[in-house]
Amino acid sequence: MKAFDQLAESRNKRQRSRICRVQTASAYRQANTAAAYCLFLLLLLTGCTDDLVPKPRGYFRIDLPTGTNAPSPPVCPFTADIPSYAKLLPGKGMAGEAEGACWSNLVFPGQRAVVNMTWRQIKGDLPELIEDAHAFKAKHEQMATRIKTEEVLRDSARVFGTLFSVDGNVASPMVFYLTDSSSNFLYGALYFDVRPNADSLAPVTERIRADIQRFAKSLHWQNTTGTVQHAQ
Repeated sequence: MKAFDQLAESRNKRQRSRICRVQTASAYRQANTAAAYCLFLLLLLTGCTDDLVPKPRGYFRIDLPTGTNAPSPPVCPFTADIPSYAKLLPGKGMAGEAEGACWSNLVFPGQRAVVNMTWRQIKGDLPELIEDAHAFKAKHEQMATRIKTEEVLRDSARVFGTLFSVDGNVASPMVFYLTDSSSNFLYGALYFDVRPNADSLAPVTERIRADIQRFAKSLHWQNTTGTVQHAQ
């Protein structure tokens, strides 16, 4: 009887030991599964919270035109060299300003730009015309980062004036006026048919500024009396 009891006790110990090993293995598997799941979540969260590196700002590529220069057609009482990729066309002025005035547009189709120009016959009002030109330039000063001036002094051709290069996100990056101080006064302003963005437009702006500088250096009045010959 004692031997039987010892055998039963031994069998119970083996069963308890087997149950303990099973429970331990199960707990170990559950612990490994939980650890793997936590590691997965950690990797996932780490991947989603990496610091974002902003990409540098990019702009559309702009192919600058090449070409020669030739005298402009006599749209108004002056001629000047203009590039082959631009056209000088008649413009339209404000109502009531037809007498002693002529309007023209130097159009750059490929660059979506235009230089609006107004020629005026001087009638003893040269100071007022120059003041108006400076007042228009002043409208851009609030948005401008810099305004550079370039004087034009061509005694032999009787062409005098000032070119204003206006930097910044402004409506007109260049304005100018040219005159012979007695009969002819020409005012112009460059505009782009796009939202102002000085950075993206910089290459084209610089090219057209150079074209306007050449225009000013080659300008000739068709007459010295200020009579409008081709007013529109």
